Amino acid sequence: MESWKEQLGNSLRESGLTIKEISDKTKIPSKFIKAIEDGEFKKLPAEIFAKSQIERLFKFLNIDPTEALKDYDEFISPPKSQIEDENPEDEKKPFYLQLIDSLKNQTIKKSYLIYGAIFFLFLLFLTITSFKSDKQDDEDELLSNLNAEEISEDNYFEAIDLVSNPSVNSDEIIDDKSKDVIEESDNFEDINYLGEEILRKIEIVIDGESWVVVFDKNERLIYELMQTGSYEFTGVSPLRFKIGYAPATSLYVDGNKISFSRAIKGATNYAHFWVNEGNKVESIRD
Repeated sequence: MESWKEQLGNSLRESGLTIKEISDKTKIPSKFIKAIEDGEFKKLPAEIFAKSQIERLFKFLNIDPTEALKDYDEFISPPKSQIEDENPEDEKKPFYLQLIDSLKNQTIKKSYLIYGAIFFLFLLFLTITSFKSDKQDDEDELLSNLNAEEISEDNYFEAIDLVSNPSVNSDEIIDDKSKDVIEESDNFEDINYLGEEILRKIEIVIDGESWVVVFDKNERLIYELMQTGSYEFTGVSPLRFKIGYAPATSLYVDGNKISFSRAIKGATNYAHFWVNEGNKVESIRD
């Protein structure tokens, strides 16, 4: 029985047509007709086009393409994996040697890398979660240790501010009676003194998209926020404010509304300024 290559060659000769004429009639490029005739499948285009051209050529010549397509499928089938080609004696190797050999396979190596990366990210997530949990426990313990009956209103705000700002040293909490003595100024209402430093109550109301950063007398960051709402905390005067969008922000110090319109930087609506003990606003040039 003739092979499909012999049938194809005979049919091409018996057709009395040239390769160019068959190409014009079948719309198959001449070089692909020649490649099919010689069985050189590597010269054919992508699989879906190659199979279509094989079928079209064989049907044009009234030949069954089944055997040719079968050979083409074997040609494009992937080679046996390295694991399948291994010597049966490899089964006798120790596990660690088999593992090393398997890592030589690129597909398996990539799989190990992917699973390793996923495992690492999982451990990192657990570590971060555990850290946040420990931090929250420390904050809860700090607040529980503060006796509400022995803390003045100003000290309570200081404690809340400490929890909101982890950078604040816990040793700075007002606790002893010597620090509980807060003298009222003769010149300004609701201004509290801690020794020679002036402790101010600050309230910020954000009604829109804006951001606020607040520094105290010692240039310590005491608050940073970027969402709408009303926020209360304390800080040592003089206070420095950075406000991203002034029209959406209202500022109160010791209950007094602070007007900082002169500190706004033109059309940007950004403001940067100091507020001193007398609630005087002093613009800062960036």
